[in-house]
Amino acid sequence: MVNMMDGYDEGKNVGLTLEVEVDEDEWESIIQMQVNELSCILEKEGIQRPGKFPNGQRTSSHLVYPIVAYDAERCPYPTVLGLVLTGLAGKTLFFGMGIKGLSAGLVDYMNDLLEFEGMPVGVQWNPADVFIEAKVATILLPDDILFARENGWVEMMNQVREGKRSTHRLVVAKMGRMALAHEKQERAYKELEEEGLDEECRDK
Repeated sequence: MVNMMDGYDEGKNVGLTLEVEVDEDEWESIIQMQVNELSCILEKEGIQRPGKFPNGQRTSSHLVYPIVAYDAERCPYPTVLGLVLTGLAGKTLFFGMGIKGLSAGLVDYMNDLLEFEGMPVGVQWNPADVFIEAKVATILLPDDILFARENGWVEMMNQVREGKRSTHRLVVAKMGRMALAHEKQERAYKELEEEGLDEECRDK
């Protein structure tokens, strides 16, 4: 399963992109592998979640939202562009790869999207922003995982591209962790959490 907890740049070049098409059955494990690697880099860099309590302490939350990109022709494999870290009072922090961390195909695709929007290609734009805006990427929330399991990951990403499913950019930017307060997200999160606990018990 895709664990929404970090396993423990902007500007940091994290090279985690794949170069080959993969079977949909492998998507969860591939996404989780990339989330784990980014989380390790996050911990090594000492990145902290935004916001502090009045006593100066920070949240102990380990919740992360992966930003996943996919395109049938230009990116036929799940690519985690970064992680959204939840903080206090709805605050969030993005941590992920710069353009130098992208595969050559994704760089070309990003440049095409920038040119289409009339934006200068030479500027160091945030890849996640560009691909989310184009609906090539989505911020993965619990209900997306359950939907993908039932209907397929490609179908889930296709629905994002067609505007039938949200990229979750607005709710995550404005509400952070509380994006999970919606009934379907809360229900899905609890299901995934229970699944994770069951796996831990089986491993012991």
